[in-house]
Amino acid sequence: MKSMIINALIGIAVILLPVFLYSQERVIDQRGIAVNTREFYDNYMHLLEDEETFVIDGRTKEMFSEGHLKNAVNIDADDPDLLMLLHPHLHKPRIVVYCTTMRRTTVIVNVLAQVYHGEIVYISDGFRGWLLNGFPVWGFSALLPENSEEKGSQNNED
Repeated sequence: MKSMIINALIGIAVILLPVFLYSQERVIDQRGIAVNTREFYDNYMHLLEDEETFVIDGRTKEMFSEGHLKNAVNIDADDPDLLMLLHPHLHKPRIVVYCTTMRRTTVIVNVLAQVYHGEIVYISDGFRGWLLNGFPVWGFSALLPENSEEKGSQNNED
């Protein structure tokens, strides 16, 4: 009898675990607008200059320091204080989110879905897609001394 109950529980876990894991990793708020980097570059680039838009780079600090989108702020999606870090920006009517691919973006968008009532635009192929398309990258100059003649890169525009 005991082994039958254990087998039943294992069977239920085998069925439900993939559903749970998938839902935790893939839930994206329906208010969010998913765009690939090409579409973002063609139709949404103006948001990077918009004072009413908050741009989140959800990657690690190290990844961010190697380059990012213009005016992006680094908020690591894996930071245990994520909600606290997002809170000061929830008054903005629009938030753009990206990471390397989609894992961290999914985490941030799912948190935003619980507490944010504005528009969410997320870049579905992330910074990797941005680089593969050869779009402009900012932030290299932050790694060099202020008086350096070699600020930025050829692909760094301000």
